Amino acid sequence: MSASSFGYVLAGIMLAGLAASAVLFEREHRRTGAAFFLAWFVPGAGHLLLGRPVKAAVLFLILSTLYVTGLWLSGWKLVSFDDNPFYYVGQFGSGITMALGRLLAEPKGYPSDAFPTKWIDPAMLYVCVAGLLNVVVTVGVFDAARPPHAPEKAGEAK
Repeated sequence: MSASSFGYVLAGIMLAGLAASAVLFEREHRRTGAAFFLAWFVPGAGHLLLGRPVKAAVLFLILSTLYVTGLWLSGWKLVSFDDNPFYYVGQFGSGITMALGRLLAEPKGYPSDAFPTKWIDPAMLYVCVAGLLNVVVTVGVFDAARPPHAPEKAGEAK
């Protein structure tokens, strides 16, 4: 599989998973399944779907700021497979931001006259970390779907 088709395959898997969540999950868990796949597409969207708007906004702001900072440091160019294959795979956790970036930007992060080459490594790291953190946030949707624990009454045994 070529490096350019890797993103399309991954996006296809995620879209198929979103569609399959309506069929594969039991009725009471379908919303959680859809939230899982939406959380990958847009950081925080899964938490928003589950009724946690403040958490969704905080996660979106943190992850999008990290991702945009990495893009800014690289001169608005994405990490290419030739730059670093590990960072390239890691940035796919950023979901729709990664997909839009692949469609709109050049894949090579350097050279750029406006940005020093010493900024490329931190830029690749920021973009990759934003993607990997979004994977963690996506898995956190399952915890967000659980109802909060009822407070224990004094004198009750566990």
